[in-house]
Parts: sequence; C-alpha cells; structure tokens
Amino acid sequence: MKKFSRSFVCTLLFVMLSFTIFPGTSQAAVKDFEDVPTTHSNYKAIQYMQEQGLIGGYPDGTFRPQDPISRKHVAALLDKALKLPQPTNNQVKFSDVPKTHPYYTSIMKLSEAGIVSGGVDGRFNPEAPITRIQMAKVLDLAFDLHMTTQNAFYDVYLDHWGYVHANALFASGVAKGYQGEFSPNESVTRAHYAEFLYRAILVRDARPVTDKVTKGKAWDLTNRLTYFLEHTMRKGQMNGQPFDDIKTDLYPYATKDFVDNSLKTYYPKACVECYSNALPQLRMEPYVRFEFTQPDTNTLQVQTVEFQNGISTGGFLDYTFKKQEGKWKVANFKFVPAGTKNFELTVDEAKKVIQEEYKSYNYKEVAIKYVTKTQQVELDPVTDEPYTFDQYVFNAVTEYGRYKVHFNSADGLMQ
Repeated sequence: MKKFSRSFVCTLLFVMLSFTIFPGTSQAAVKDFEDVPTTHSNYKAIQYMQEQGLIGGYPDGTFRPQDPISRKHVAALLDKALKLPQPTNNQVKFSDVPKTHPYYTSIMKLSEAGIVSGGVDGRFNPEAPITRIQMAKVLDLAFDLHMTTQNAFYDVYLDHWGYVHANALFASGVAKGYQGEFSPNESVTRAHYAEFLYRAILVRDARPVTDKVTKGKAWDLTNRLTYFLEHTMRKGQMNGQPFDDIKTDLYPYATKDFVDNSLKTYYPKACVECYSNALPQLRMEPYVRFEFTQPDTNTLQVQTVEFQNGISTGGFLDYTFKKQEGKWKVANFKFVPAGTKNFELTVDEAKKVIQEEYKSYNYKEVAIKYVTKTQQVELDPVTDEPYTFDQYVFNAVTEYGRYKVHFNSADGLMQ
C-alpha cells in the first residue's frame, strides 16, 4: 500500500475544500486572491462569498476564477447559502453519491428540496462541470426567482427545457447574457458562479418579508404555470399522445378539475407548429394593466390583459390560482377578446409599454415622444359590431436611430 506524507494529505484536503463551505460563519479571514485583483469584474462577488464563509482559495493564494465549477461544489455552496434542513430520507438516491461521499448530505438536502436532480441513469455526476442552463435551473428553484420576461435569449428557444429558468434569471437581474445569447451549454466558471449566486442572494434579501403574494410572484405564476401547461401539451401533440397519456404530467401545474375539463377540451387544438398559445404569456402588459387579490391563503385571483401581437387576439384575462400541497396551480382561466369593450389605453400607458418593449431588446437609450393620434374602426370579433378607437403615433428615439411606432389603444397592437 502506497503511503503519503502528512503535508501531501493536508494539501489535498485543502484543495478539495477550496470552493465549498467553511464550518463557521462570516468570521473567516478575508484576503485578496492573487489572481482576482480589485479590477476583476467579479471581485466584489468573490469577496462577498469569502466574507460569508462560503468559499476559500488554494494553498498558493489563488482562486483560479476561470476553472469550471463542479456540480458537487454547486450543491455545497447552495446548501450553505440556503441553510437547508437535514434530509429526512436516509437512503442513497444517486448511485454515484454513496453515504460516504463528502458531499452526500448537501446533495441530498437539495434533492429533497427539489432543487437538483440526476440523470435518467440514476447518477448525479458530482464531478462534472455544471452548465449555464443547469445553473439557471438550480438558482431559479433555490431562490424562487420570478419569470416576468419572455424570450430573453435567442439561444434558449420556447421549447427548450430551460426556457423558464433562463428567463427567470434574466428578469431577476441574475444573468443578462451577451448580445441576446445565454450560451446554455457552456460550463460555468468559479468566478461566474460566485457572481450569479451573489446576485441571487441579493434578490432574495431585497424582497419584503410577507406571507402575501407579491406582484412579482403573481406575474411569475401567470407566465410559469401557463408555460409548463402549454409546453407539455405541445410536446404531447408532437409525439402523437392521447390526452390521457399526458394528463398526469399536467397535474403539477393545474388542479385536477381544470386539467380534466378545460385542458382536455383544448388539447385537440394545441398548436405544435406555431407560437400561438391558449394560455397567454405576459410580457409588457403587467406594467400597465395588472391587478391581483388574495381572498385567502390558498387562493389568488389575477386580472390582466393580453396585447394583440399579430398572431393572437388581444383580450381581457382572468386567472384563479389555488395552492394545493404547498404549490400554486392554475384553477380557472377566462379570456374575453377586446372589441366594443376594449382596453382604452392612455397615451402615458402606451409610452410605458413601448419603452419597455425597446428595453427588452437591449436598447439602452430610449425616448418615446408622442406625435399625434388618428381614429380607427374595427369590428367586434364576437358581435361584428363596429367600434372606434384611438391609434397613437410615437417617435422612438434610440442610440441606433429614430423609429415611428403606431399603437392601438383598443388592444395594444404595436407596429
């Protein structure tokens, strides 16, 4: 049997713990790492993580910010940051994470909390680097980030399994990507993970401490749950599955009554080759028209609108959500298309929507200037009764030039 010197063993242990947790709190000694100068873009986040006793460096005084971070170290950091309770299940869940594994407890805590999962082969792959989209999922679930943005990244398309999580990170300011791309399959470096975790902690700590649903959470539910329902049905239709084969996959996101009645009726019409959804996904609408009430602890009611976008018809939306077994689910949905009764959006509301639209496409300098309005006539989509509404004309002045925008006050159509 080969023997190792005491100094070698000590050095090995130090390296193993170099991106995990200190046993104490924020009393750990704080130092500057040789390879993380004060000018480093992630210096503040790395120093914060060290001050909180979450991370350390290597024996040579380096942090090695460009090295990829492994899945086991992500689990250890999240365990410490979230202060999760001890796992109640003492059985081995992943074949490559036995009870003797140094990160067994952290991984099991996060698994029980529904934050991390393994592959279909029953392995967790603790040594593997975590990808950016996997990181998006664990941070989204760990910190209950709010998905108040749609289509944030060109390379995380609507049917991508991580669509919700990437959009939640973008909307919460945790990750902005680069020039509209998220690069979902790239490995996350130690420096970048420190930055993303730091931002997620700031989001959590800035939230009001309340048992009531906030606007951000209500907006998140109308986007997140409807997305998962629509995505599951689209996937079922593409695979040629009858409704009874997929309904159990819908139950985590909607009540049984809503699934077995409303969604069952809609399912044969589910669109698999377009982006028109039965359950609208909100983008700019809640900035101007969004009301919600919470009659009791387990009921949430949302009233908002969906803008006409050239594909789907604009209209009034009413949602009811019910909390069952600690999870919010869609319980009812009503849509009334805009017609003789319409939004009657004001000039100021239209300006707000247009500005947010440009900002969503990474325009930094946007000034919306009202020009004039004209009278337009449309037919009610249900009764065919004609009605008149104002169409506003604006100039959008940006760093890339000036654009003329027409905006319908009746249904929010923007051209």
